[in-house]
Amino acid sequence: MGDFSTRPPHAPLPARARQAGAVHAGKGFIVTGGAGGVGRATAELLLAEGARVALADVRQEALDKAVTAIGDANAFAIVLDAAKPASIAGAIAAAEARLGQIDGLVNAAAIVIHADPLEIDWSDWEKIFAINLFGAYEAARLAAKAMIAKGVRGAIVNVASEAGKKGHKESLAYSASKAGLISMTRVLSAVLAPNDINVNCVCPGGVATDMLREVAVAYGKLVDAAPADVFDKLVSSQLLRHIEPAEVARTISFLLSDAALIIRGQAISADGGDTPY
Repeated sequence: MGDFSTRPPHAPLPARARQAGAVHAGKGFIVTGGAGGVGRATAELLLAEGARVALADVRQEALDKAVTAIGDANAFAIVLDAAKPASIAGAIAAAEARLGQIDGLVNAAAIVIHADPLEIDWSDWEKIFAINLFGAYEAARLAAKAMIAKGVRGAIVNVASEAGKKGHKESLAYSASKAGLISMTRVLSAVLAPNDINVNCVCPGGVATDMLREVAVAYGKLVDAAPADVFDKLVSSQLLRHIEPAEVARTISFLLSDAALIIRGQAISADGGDTPY
């Protein structure tokens, strides 16, 4: 099938000089889902690497606690409901105003609902896709437009999941939403290449987060097992332990950097070797 485009060909993209010192010194990033798990760990790492970070989340109290605990003057909270376009638009605009310019976006906001694959409600599909895919796209679209308007050669990293590659029966809708996010990442990378905005996604596995603990509770109910016993089994087959949020954050930070310029539109497995592609 031929590749038809409404956009003209673009000039070759220039190489970028290797950055000395703090990898993200002076840059401004937005991290959705910033109140916990991978989002918070990513925000903390980016701050340590010299960036200014807007932590965006729908959970106001948890968000405020996260920013207070981080205790960095370059970190601030922005309320963002990833299921509502108006909220996303307001949050992106507010973050840009505080940051001065947006150099990158991390889409880490997500929800998961577990159910028998033949019993999940239509409304649950809508909730999952609204946040995990539609909201991620809208945030990426608006952040990209802000970068383009200021000529920023930035980056976007979407947090997908190994479930988006392998799929899980008891979280069918979640798996489908993450597969969609992987596909969206691939296409958006090509769309934004003329603007020198890099787009990739990471696909974590058994990361020790509150979400994984919720997974353990849900799976425990489905198979009549204690949540703690289920949680202990949700580990990397090669590491034989849970992955730490900070470990996923390192991959995200790399993909946001100029060092990852030649890695484009990819879904990087960060699951300790469980996914073979």
